Amino acid sequence: MKLVFALWLVACAAPSVQTGPMPVGGHCNGMVESVPSEEGIHVDPGTSIEWSTNPPVTGKHFSIWGAYDRTYTQLDRGFYLHDAEHGAVVFLYNCPDGCPDTVAALEDVVRGMQTDPTCTSPIRNRALVTGDPLLPAGVTVAAVAWDNYYTASCTDGYLATFASNHYGFGPEDFCDDGANFGGTAIDP
Repeated sequence: MKLVFALWLVACAAPSVQTGPMPVGGHCNGMVESVPSEEGIHVDPGTSIEWSTNPPVTGKHFSIWGAYDRTYTQLDRGFYLHDAEHGAVVFLYNCPDGCPDTVAALEDVVRGMQTDPTCTSPIRNRALVTGDPLLPAGVTVAAVAWDNYYTASCTDGYLATFASNHYGFGPEDFCDDGANFGGTAIDP
């Protein structure tokens, strides 16, 4: 009897581990997920890469990353994943009309982020906004940080929470600016 009670006590005391996406509430059907880290292998730009998640948040990526504090119409996943490896938060959107209101809302989240003291001007922080037409069906916005992502059907307040919780946690945590692939600056 003592053994059964001891096993029951251990089972009840063990912390529960969340596996898979976890709902974060709200009207945008937001889901957040942390995934096991994969080695961040640098490959040549243009190399075909298969990722374990959509959007990608860990694993192989290009050897070059995109410039921070910018909005891109579409930055290849291999570039923006390298940004995440450096501790950036990348805000993604996918809508047929280019969704200017959604893009503006994502840029407002970037503007609301605290200035990173490890960055030098003109970089304010390691964040960017980009279109990603490969997001899963029903996902209009997403946020990516190394090993973590958030997906939703619209913009909501959780985007700022995600950024606050995951900013600066990449395995290569530094604020050297990347290559400017033609994006527009997000003015503070």
